[in-house]
Amino acid sequence: MTLQELMQEAQRLSWQEQFHLAARLLQWAEAKMPQPLEPPDSPDSSLVTSAAKVSEPAFAAVWDNPEDAAYDDL
Repeated sequence: MTLQELMQEAQRLSWQEQFHLAARLLQWAEAKMPQPLEPPDSPDSSLVTSAAKVSEPAFAAVWDNPEDAAYDDL
């Protein structure tokens, strides 16, 4: 399965499942890394950037709703 195919499958999940998947992927990646992540300006930060990109629909589902919009007007 390619990364593109994996991302397409992940987008079919509920926002809760996407969030859980993103968290588990980060945990897995961190466990596989021989050293801690570099600062955000490092090329190695692409893993974090990719995980954030995949989780955007999940966060949008949580934050972009009428109930939450009331807080935007405060």
